[in-house]
Amino acid sequence: MNKEEELKTTHQPVLGKKRIEALDYYRGFAILGIFMVNILVMNVSFAFREEWEAEQTGWLNQATFFILQTIFYSKFFAIFSLLFGMGIALQMQKTSNKSILFFLKRFGTLFIFGIMHILFIWSGDILHLYALLGILLLFFFKLPARYLLWSAIFIFLFPFFGDIINWFLNWLSFDNYSYITSYTREDLIELKRNGSYWSGVKLRIKEYSFALQILHAYIAPVALSLMLVGGYIVKKGIVFNLQEFAQRITKPLLITTGVLIIYRFTLLYYILPVHEPEWGSLLSITLHTIYQLSDVAISFLLLWTLTICYHQKYMLKILSPLKYVGRMAFTNYILQSVFGYIIMRTFGYYETFSVFECFILVLLFFGFQVVLSKMYLKYFKFGPLEWLWRILSYGKLFSIKKKIINDIRNRTTNH
Repeated sequence: MNKEEELKTTHQPVLGKKRIEALDYYRGFAILGIFMVNILVMNVSFAFREEWEAEQTGWLNQATFFILQTIFYSKFFAIFSLLFGMGIALQMQKTSNKSILFFLKRFGTLFIFGIMHILFIWSGDILHLYALLGILLLFFFKLPARYLLWSAIFIFLFPFFGDIINWFLNWLSFDNYSYITSYTREDLIELKRNGSYWSGVKLRIKEYSFALQILHAYIAPVALSLMLVGGYIVKKGIVFNLQEFAQRITKPLLITTGVLIIYRFTLLYYILPVHEPEWGSLLSITLHTIYQLSDVAISFLLLWTLTICYHQKYMLKILSPLKYVGRMAFTNYILQSVFGYIIMRTFGYYETFSVFECFILVLLFFGFQVVLSKMYLKYFKFGPLEWLWRILSYGKLFSIKKKIINDIRNRTTNH
């Protein structure tokens, strides 16, 4: 095989049986969990989140908060970061060593998608951050597997990202919080419900600025560390033997996660209500880091549970709807933002839903996404945004229609 043929073989989208189907289930699962968290941010601004949460009284809302905090908050973006790292590592294994320009183009287009998402739909985008971190992965994934794991541990435990970002923003004389705190809660409600589209664009820029420190000082390091773990899983070949690996780690995972969950509940319900250490102190950093570790442990426990269920025939049938959403994860992620925009802004329901109603809203819309994705994938190979991303990344046009459409069309023509 000559060099040109090799490049043609390696730079191709993954289709059909070449896909690791379990990853589609994981992605679908992650998309559900991410929307459970995002819908709350769409429903009420971060600036007034605590005030809104205090208003969510009643056992139903309190039970929903408990479920969200225990199972959803900070868990599913960790899962999606792990899967993103695995996906990039798998793709790098299939491409030539001189494919860095291809990946730069791929991440560049993803970054543009993310910025457009922020400007035109929702300020809580994660795609642009993944694109930036993806560039770092190009260099990290050249390292042996053990260095990826040690790098992930170091980045996760490094306590000074917040201080570095804070120093940098101060050096720029950039007060990112002032962009939103200058608004009253009533101002935001009025803008969200009745403001013009252009006022919405300007507001989304301010909302993004408000979240800038949290995004890059706290979310980005955790996301990068999980992406590196994803690369480690691929390099060690674990991704091709997920069931065996899940069975092998059962005992240590359950014990570790159990201990961390006990710590988590002790911290939240017994320590912090009585004594909250000074933010930035060694005690505060230690308590927060272990708390983050409990989030990651629960994320792994969720994936472990899904892996065990995936290899049980009766459970696989129940879980099968996840794979349709997972195969169109990019499209479905953006579709959720479009839905949130229509509900909260176009129809003017911003800050009208309780936390329990948000929970139900997500389940209903995710059910719609399952049906829509399943029907769509009967006739098309890729989700529409996945298809567009491929065209921009590979620099050529791919057929999006499945062969069945052409066969039906030919039979109709012949008759």
